[in-house]
Amino acid sequence: MAESLGSLLSFPPEQGVSIGAKEYDSKIVAYIKQLNQIPSAQWSSAVDKKNILDVLDPSINSLPYLYALNAQASEDVDQDGDRLVAWVGHATNFLQSFDPVQLRYEGGQWYKFLHTVLRIHETQGTQNVDAVISAILRLDPTAGTFTVWHSRIVKLCLAAGIPSQALPILDNNIFAFPQDHVKYASEDVVSDPTNLSNAYITAKSGFTSRINSEMVLEYYVLGAQIYLGLGNLDRARLFLEYILLSPGVQHAVSALQVEAYKKWILTGLLSEGQSFPLPKTISPSIVKAVRASSKAYDSLAESANKRDWKKFQAEVDRGNDIWNDDGNAKLVRKASDALLHFSVNDLSKTFVALPVSRVAAHLDLPVDATLQILASMVSAGSLQADVGGQGASAVVRFRAKDTQDDGLASTEAQTERIKTLAVYIQDADRRLQLTKEYIDNQKRQKLFSGPDGDPADAMDLSYDAPTMADDDVGDEDIME
Repeated sequence: MAESLGSLLSFPPEQGVSIGAKEYDSKIVAYIKQLNQIPSAQWSSAVDKKNILDVLDPSINSLPYLYALNAQASEDVDQDGDRLVAWVGHATNFLQSFDPVQLRYEGGQWYKFLHTVLRIHETQGTQNVDAVISAILRLDPTAGTFTVWHSRIVKLCLAAGIPSQALPILDNNIFAFPQDHVKYASEDVVSDPTNLSNAYITAKSGFTSRINSEMVLEYYVLGAQIYLGLGNLDRARLFLEYILLSPGVQHAVSALQVEAYKKWILTGLLSEGQSFPLPKTISPSIVKAVRASSKAYDSLAESANKRDWKKFQAEVDRGNDIWNDDGNAKLVRKASDALLHFSVNDLSKTFVALPVSRVAAHLDLPVDATLQILASMVSAGSLQADVGGQGASAVVRFRAKDTQDDGLASTEAQTERIKTLAVYIQDADRRLQLTKEYIDNQKRQKLFSGPDGDPADAMDLSYDAPTMADDDVGDEDIME
């Protein structure tokens, strides 16, 4: 390896030497060709009696460092002891310091390396994947182009009992999937700092294996499960909505969509004390299929919507085996408690003060049990009220909730989301204009837009009336 060290250190240019994106692109492509000519065994040979990984700087010589890690992994990773510990140390150093621009050019090596790292985490039962997640975000700060690593990280965190560690990935919205390069269109300069991640994470760049619809749906189901466990009901609802709106092949419904519908109902009960309305653009065929498999959950929602806690509890007891088989027993119990809380909060919208005995009668519970519920709600901050007195003479006085600060924070957060979304939409529009379908449409528009032409003549004005299901479903899915 000593004879190749000079070529390994020939890139990147010395600090202070500035080159443009296109020149950088041509230089690094030539450099990678040199790296690929080095025999695999040579990456494990010593340089002045040192491991090449101890000679190279991962923050500067990121590509040769990655090549060496992958070459040495085949020898070290499947062995216990000092060699494995040493390799993991080098890998961690790389994860924390590699140059993300250089890595944009070596998806295949990145894929091989990350697979090895996660295999070690999975077999060793690690309790910390922060370094891996930070590295994924170093390569793609938006985490917005979906890859196999999105799904694998979420699974790993759930299996290891550390679901919150997946949040830096889950909290970022997916805006793109790896695509093939559009024929005849000029390719993006990979090193261009203005590029979004879908410019270099493509179907053929090697950063991910093939993506299919089931993988994406599973990612959102597991993500929703994590958000439900952590109490982020808004984000859980968004993930479940993605799943329900996913178009099926020939109107087929995925088992993951059935699971999502069940959790959709429970999320509504936890969030608002009643079932969420279904998205307006959901396919009627999907609604029919998921409801046929979720009748017990619909019965829960019906009782909750009527604020009939006794009937709700009876439905809970009757469906115990169902909730356990579905893995939703804990959520159902939480929904039962939430229904009591929402029933109390309903009273606060009408009354300023009430005897606790009246509240107990409304809930159909003993006074002592009602006092305990009120005390726990006030303590948790879910009820703005004061409870005075004891026993049957106790009185609850409701206070108005100050929502001004919450509203301001929500508005600011929404503004930031809109700004980010606008960037993604602009990129999607630009890529759409490169597709064959768009170009063909533009040709038709031009053909019919002469002096006497009407652009509308180029449009397909045929209309197929949708077959609607229940009244609360809304419009048919435009994807069908």
